[in-house]
Amino acid sequence: MQGFLKGFLLSQNKILNKIILPFFLVIIITGSLSIYIMTEQVSRNLEDRVNEKLHNDVRLLQEMVSDIEKSLTFYAQFIADTEKLASHATEARDSRLILIYLLEFLKENRITSNISGVDEVSERSGLARLASMGIRMTGLTVHKNKSQTTLALSAVAPIEDHFGSRSVVTVSREIDPYFLNDLQKKIRSHRLQIYYKDRLIVSSEVHESCDIELGRFVTPQLISKVLTRDEPFLSHFQCGDHNVKMILSPLVVNFKNEMLVAVFESTNDLVLAKRKVIINSCAIVAAMMLIVIPIFILIISRTVGPIRMLSQASQRIAEGDLDQYIQVKTRDEVGELSESFNKMVSDLKKSRESIENLNQTLEARVAERGAQLVETQAQLIQSTKLATVGEFASGIAHELSNPLAGIYAFIQVFSDTVKSRSLGELSEKERKDFQNNLVYVEREIKRCKSIIGNLLTFSRVSDKEFVPTNINEILEEILSFTKTNLRKGGIRLEQHFMEKLPLVESDPNELRQVFINLLINARKAMNDGGGELTIVTNHSVVEETVSIEFIDTGVGIEKNICDKIFDPFFTTRKAGEGTGLGLSISYNIILKHSGKIQVFSEVGVGSTFTVVLPVSQTIG
Repeated sequence: MQGFLKGFLLSQNKILNKIILPFFLVIIITGSLSIYIMTEQVSRNLEDRVNEKLHNDVRLLQEMVSDIEKSLTFYAQFIADTEKLASHATEARDSRLILIYLLEFLKENRITSNISGVDEVSERSGLARLASMGIRMTGLTVHKNKSQTTLALSAVAPIEDHFGSRSVVTVSREIDPYFLNDLQKKIRSHRLQIYYKDRLIVSSEVHESCDIELGRFVTPQLISKVLTRDEPFLSHFQCGDHNVKMILSPLVVNFKNEMLVAVFESTNDLVLAKRKVIINSCAIVAAMMLIVIPIFILIISRTVGPIRMLSQASQRIAEGDLDQYIQVKTRDEVGELSESFNKMVSDLKKSRESIENLNQTLEARVAERGAQLVETQAQLIQSTKLATVGEFASGIAHELSNPLAGIYAFIQVFSDTVKSRSLGELSEKERKDFQNNLVYVEREIKRCKSIIGNLLTFSRVSDKEFVPTNINEILEEILSFTKTNLRKGGIRLEQHFMEKLPLVESDPNELRQVFINLLINARKAMNDGGGELTIVTNHSVVEETVSIEFIDTGVGIEKNICDKIFDPFFTTRKAGEGTGLGLSISYNIILKHSGKIQVFSEVGVGSTFTVVLPVSQTIG
């Protein structure tokens, strides 16, 4: 194989060299770029997800700490109020029972409470001293001893009995490993740590090698910088057998940045994903080169020689020399091409005669093909109408079932009444009730007739005839048998039809098809979770046009495909859910009406389709 490649590359065949060498370069560059792009894309996506998770964790921790502050404040005030009630003899027993149950609940949740007299807190500072002055407060309390420093979230409230004596109730939740483990489980992080001042206070779990590595860069200067600037600090490092990423961010307690929280997330998945992408990409590129390159070399070497002969013969034929004959040596595409060259000379005179005959019959053929195209387009539009009727069948059935159920109920009552007694025996009130019910039956029958009539008008094949048309009436006809389908899909319909809207010159049935297509597209764009569809009609006096807007709150359309949605057979739906012809047919119909369709869309917000038609110049 190596000798073959060496001899091939050293040959004087310039055509082969011009083909094969660029091919090698393209394969190598494409493979390298593919590996690099896929690796960078995976890394960037996973990195962004980790960063987003860390910031969300900090936000959730801040919300949970705020909720704990509110709970502690409530417990402190509740104990204070209960103690105050307990000073009254009539309510002492019940208040003490409530207090006992509350203290048991707090103990189960690792929350401590303490009641101190004024004399006991007079020598102390901080929250308790403020409470002894009658101020309710929450904050961070620090307890120091020889071995360690502990933090607690505390709330204080003053207690003043009816004799005027004042004491202080303090409710605290210590920030210990149990506290951090609870928070860690809720946010599903790898690890949590709390820093106060310039040192580590508590960690959700002990990991000596990890803590040593942390101590190298989580310095007092860094802690002070994060607290002062109130900006999170992100960093990667190795924690045991885990690659982790850490965010160091302030936690606000009582509107103060006094402590920091460190949240850790494992990035092992990031490393494994990058490694897997690199290995898979290299394997794919190598396999492609091993398979494609030898085959490509073999095919090119067998193809270039006959192609050169064909090229020379083609040049002579182009110069007018039709006495050319190419000897056929192969039975592949090159051999077929050689036979085509040989046949080309003999067929040239026949082609001239055929062209002359074709010129004579061209007009008739064009007319025939045009008629076939019109017939095919009509069949396509009719099949689209029938498919639309099928989509709204359940909604139409629901619209008809309601009035029919009411009519059936009235007939049952009427039948039972006639069986039990004659009509002459009915009271005046019963007769009036029957008359009212008959009016209801008549109205509902007319309603069913209107729905079926509108549906038949839409689905029937009609001759194309342009007449002055009221757009509002056409929309009302369509909505009469589509409202229920929209409502079942969780779509709220808003109608803003301009009164005394000018008429437009149109084929009403074709406009019905356009509006139905736009309704279906809007409904399917909001199919997952419902939404709102707004239909607006308006009149521009300056431009002498009527506009119809269909505004939905669906998924929206990406900008790079907005210009393609009116192309035939273009669809963004799954296979089997659409033909891609609805908007194309609608676009052509509106063009025939001397109008235009405009679309504005934003992904995640929704789309607006606007149909603009010229005002009818026919009076009346």
